[in-house]
Amino acid sequence: MSIAVIYTDLDGTLLDHHTYSFEAALETVHALRDRGIPIVPCTSKTRAETAELMNAAELSGPMIVENGAAIWVPNDWGLSRPTGAEDTSEAWCHSFGPSRSMIRRQLAILNVEWGNRYQSLCDLSDKQVMAITGLDAESAARAKDRHYCETLVWLGTPADRAAFADQVEALDLRCLQGARFVHVLGAGGKGAAVSWLHQKIRAELPDFADAVSISAGDADNDIEMLEVTDLALLIRSPVHEPPAPKRAGGLVISDSFGPTGWAEGMEALIARVEEEDRGRLLSKRHDHNAA
Repeated sequence: MSIAVIYTDLDGTLLDHHTYSFEAALETVHALRDRGIPIVPCTSKTRAETAELMNAAELSGPMIVENGAAIWVPNDWGLSRPTGAEDTSEAWCHSFGPSRSMIRRQLAILNVEWGNRYQSLCDLSDKQVMAITGLDAESAARAKDRHYCETLVWLGTPADRAAFADQVEALDLRCLQGARFVHVLGAGGKGAAVSWLHQKIRAELPDFADAVSISAGDADNDIEMLEVTDLALLIRSPVHEPPAPKRAGGLVISDSFGPTGWAEGMEALIARVEEEDRGRLLSKRHDHNAA
């Protein structure tokens, strides 16, 4: 029986914003994994990027990619494949909106006014992506392998971006600000994807029927995710002010940046869940003995 499922952003949260290293959190990641607590990436990264990082961290299980536009679930994880889901020999994919190519066609309506204030990440060369992100050549190529959302390098001002977002949303699309890029997707988002997956996990996997949902993030595109889970960990960033999720409680704010803050905060939250779980067990025993 698992007491929790962790849904975590990657860049700036589990990964260091500057170096992309998760070394400072690796001991905690492995300890949680060994205790049967799944760690589900919920990231703006692509499936190819996320799979590479999960392999490096020795993790397996579902992944939520491209800002919640799609969820990939291994076939051997025990969750039923929804009707219409993309299927491969290893995993199935549930997507929430139109493909990236459809989104690009809709965005073309705005190109005359806005085309000089952004560039599509996928239209850049691998070397250009490397220069912007600090990634190596193979990682840069994986970052461009997008299928469910359009990721933009914003060249305008923050005020421009807000006006652009309004026009994007008038096209029935979503415009989200990440730690580095602007993301345009048709539907979904991290909050919707986490809610969908966690409900399915609790309904279909008996060992997770009472599992608490815990999220971790550091940027504006994480707010919805931080708001929908039972508990949330807000990671401080060295490059921007923390977002402000609206919660009545259950929020921990890290003292440290990135993976160091992730490890400290996640250990505190899991200890809290375990304490509450012990309290419920003792209460049930007391009620049974009283009867």
